[in-house]
Amino acid sequence: MMDNVGSMGGAALPKLVSTVLLALIAAIALLHTVSAQAPVITPSDISTPTPTPLMLPTPTQTPTAQPPVDPASPSSHLAARSIHALDAAPITYTVQPGDTLFTVALEMGLDLDDAPCAVRADFTVDQPLVIGDVLSAPPANVVCHEVQPGETVESIAATYFVDARQIRALAWNRLTGAPDHPLTAYTHLRVPLAALTPGQSASNSDLSFLLTMLNMPVNTSPFVVFAQKSAARTPDNVTVGPVPADWPYGSGRFTWPVYGWLSQNYRFDHRAVDIAAPQGTPVTASDRGVVLRAGWNNQGYGRFVIIDHKIDYVTLYAHLDRVLVKEGEIVGQGQVIGTVGSTGNSTGPHLHFEIRDFGRLANPLELLTAP
Repeated sequence: MMDNVGSMGGAALPKLVSTVLLALIAAIALLHTVSAQAPVITPSDISTPTPTPLMLPTPTQTPTAQPPVDPASPSSHLAARSIHALDAAPITYTVQPGDTLFTVALEMGLDLDDAPCAVRADFTVDQPLVIGDVLSAPPANVVCHEVQPGETVESIAATYFVDARQIRALAWNRLTGAPDHPLTAYTHLRVPLAALTPGQSASNSDLSFLLTMLNMPVNTSPFVVFAQKSAARTPDNVTVGPVPADWPYGSGRFTWPVYGWLSQNYRFDHRAVDIAAPQGTPVTASDRGVVLRAGWNNQGYGRFVIIDHKIDYVTLYAHLDRVLVKEGEIVGQGQVIGTVGSTGNSTGPHLHFEIRDFGRLANPLELLTAP
């Protein structure tokens, strides 16, 4: 009996082992199959929110493609009069039909008072411009002086605290008479001044702003000061009613034309502000007005838009990638007029923004409202 049991136990043991091994192999195979299955949640099951693309208006005018600007050509110099020596290649412009000193100043990036010194020494403001004449902008460190009755080279030199020989040394002035000989009234002279560095601008406006900032609490943003100065120009309780679609007049209160960061400030050789922003960023009209120019500029602006606000203010938007308005069109404040680009004489995407008051270049930061 014992032998029978022992023999049965001995025979059952291998079967038991093989059964366990088979079960273990099956478990391993099942585990491998489960791990090889697709996950319960796949990337396609998860929807990632994407920003809604900004819908820009359809361009009403497509600028004609222009060849790239040669950095060595005279027209490649910054239209806003970057620092350059007296003997540097100047910004040039050929007079077109219908041009005036004002339109020439706009195209060349000159202050209206400096435009006569782009023509010739014997030019007076009552003379017409000659179609086809090639004008040459004075360098940034040159003052354009309109000769008053009885003035001499020496008296003018004393006015600007410079040596009269420096004025005579400029061939453009064409001075051949005796040192004390009276000059022809209302003609123009180029007066060379000591070249300033960007940090040395010391206009009355700069000094006034500096004194204001010194009296403000610590950590006060300069934009707060600009906003306060801007607000002082217009009553706060003005009620604005509906504006007709054909109303061409601005309000005189300018908004920032683009969201970005200030990459270059207003100074004596750059009477504008540069606002850096990604290419394609919308650029809006700073105030209501009529589009005076929209297209390409050969003097360094690239694609640009000029808006006449019909209240003695004009704004200019340069280096655009796209122009979305046409000349003669009435635009509202905040309307998209183009996109940020790097056309013309530009080293990267940004907006070159100017404000002119009676044709004279003003500091935009003193007229813009706080962002």
